[in-house]
Amino acid sequence: MPERRQEVLVLAPHPDDETFGCGGTLRMLADRGVCIDVAFLTRGEQGFESCGENGIEQQALAETRSKEARKACEILGARNIRFLGGRDTRLNEQPELAAEIARVLGETAYQRVFCPWPHDAHADHQAAFRHLREAVICTRKAYNFWLYEIWKPLPANTFVPIDLTIDAKRRAIDQYDSQLSQLSYREGFLGLAAYRGLFCPPSKFAEAFLVCDRDEMIGLI
Repeated sequence: MPERRQEVLVLAPHPDDETFGCGGTLRMLADRGVCIDVAFLTRGEQGFESCGENGIEQQALAETRSKEARKACEILGARNIRFLGGRDTRLNEQPELAAEIARVLGETAYQRVFCPWPHDAHADHQAAFRHLREAVICTRKAYNFWLYEIWKPLPANTFVPIDLTIDAKRRAIDQYDSQLSQLSYREGFLGLAAYRGLFCPPSKFAEAFLVCDRDEMIGLI
């Protein structure tokens, strides 16, 4: 019997987190034949400070960032992407997202799940982890969790060299024009990859993860 292809789920609080946090690793997995699905909890509609409560501006930015996400994920080799309908900057007010994540987990026999680590320095990233944790408790299935960093370095136990996919990561970052116009994300996250490369010489670039099993993941909070 032919071996079933591995399948991976990536949870991203906003469009661009999947690229910033683990884009090089995702491209590497895709090159090895792993099927990658990305679930965005929000569409990033608060990605401009000027949006505020302006519904028209929020909708326009949500559409822009959704298109950027599709282009970036295509570069990273994702099979499918979906948006779970969460509200940007307010994920901690939406416990119902845990059930939605559980539904996604139940649709496919994922072996590995990527998610921001629970102490990343962004409230939405922390909430994304908590929602995933609740979903995992409800589903009672075992997964291999790869927790990634964005705004705060994590206590990594795994480093993935991404020298062969750093150009794909860079090109995926470049798809997020709406965000690059505000901050130097490209330089910042390529710099983070260069820093993490110091932990696995002779690689020049790497991504860092806290890899854990189901029980370890549940115990992180």
